[in-house]
Amino acid sequence: MIPADVTKFIGGADSGAPRPSLHKPRVSALYYAVIAGALLTCAPPAQAQKPLDIGVLALGPRNMPTWRCGPSPRLASAEPRRETKPFYITGLVDELEKLKYVENKPENAGKSGRRFNLDVRMGTLPEIKGFAKEFAQKPVDVIVAVATTAVRVAQEETRDRPVPILFPGISDPIGDGFVQSLARPGGFITGVSHQQVQGSGKRVELFKEIVPGLRRLITIRRPGYGPAEKSMVEIRDAAERLKIEVLDWIVETREALRTALAQVKPEIADGIMILPDSFVIANVDLILEVSLEQRVPTFGLQDFMADWGAVGAYGPSAYQAGGRIARYVDKISKGAKPGDLPVEPIDPTLVVNLKAAECLGVALPLPVLHQADRVIR
Repeated sequence: MIPADVTKFIGGADSGAPRPSLHKPRVSALYYAVIAGALLTCAPPAQAQKPLDIGVLALGPRNMPTWRCGPSPRLASAEPRRETKPFYITGLVDELEKLKYVENKPENAGKSGRRFNLDVRMGTLPEIKGFAKEFAQKPVDVIVAVATTAVRVAQEETRDRPVPILFPGISDPIGDGFVQSLARPGGFITGVSHQQVQGSGKRVELFKEIVPGLRRLITIRRPGYGPAEKSMVEIRDAAERLKIEVLDWIVETREALRTALAQVKPEIADGIMILPDSFVIANVDLILEVSLEQRVPTFGLQDFMADWGAVGAYGPSAYQAGGRIARYVDKISKGAKPGDLPVEPIDPTLVVNLKAAECLGVALPLPVLHQADRVIR
């Protein structure tokens, strides 16, 4: 309230006080200061902005491969290292920080910026269904769903309580029924489109450049998985052109994959190609360990696979795709509708691993090194 003595000084309607002369003003600078202070005292405090809640769904956590160059005994008691956060999410967090967002942690208490809570949930298919239900019931402000399977689960479990869903990498979002068009997705789903399927033939060509003696190529996939089947069309076309025999292995479980990989020897095949198959990617640690032990090179489709031991990888960067998703989060937090945000493509990158090449006895040609966006030494 404005103090009574100040009201009297002004000369209100009921005060009976004479009005100040226009030629001899009686209101001083002190008066304005008193009024301003009184009004500020009476104003309601500004409400703190609510932290942004981001839920993450991903199959996993994946086992990280153990580096073994050449045959070595396996320790049955050794606990595998587990992935704590998908590379997509590392890129997301780093880019959000550049956009002046601050993760809501005690150690960030003194930092300025919009707060966000990050709830990363990784598990089996039944588990991520339960996580998606929790996110819908809370509800979170946005769900980041890693890979096609997670997007499908998020879409199904949020039908009754729609939540914006962002995907950091899908080859065919229209064909999968997630968006109406790339330019105008409509609905509550949008994100980043990658070229995992479309780059399959190019991967065969690059692998042949890296390993000129490539004559027999192992591909591994689960039965009936759409992206992998589409990828095989391009792989077979490129392999026929380059006179490479394709050994197409079908597996459905981690144990079946382990059994199949026991056959890998240099006399059986000259290389292994990782396909855009979420099951295979989730179990890529087994493939890379056998590849290094048996000295049969593997070529991957995401940059982290080269970091983990593949001789090379060509495809979208998971880290960069996650960074791109941060921009969607920023726009949605400021009122944009996901259905109005176009699906953006992300360019493929070529990464080669000199350390893995040395282990495998592969001399990386200079033309390949010159093409590489990143070289791991």
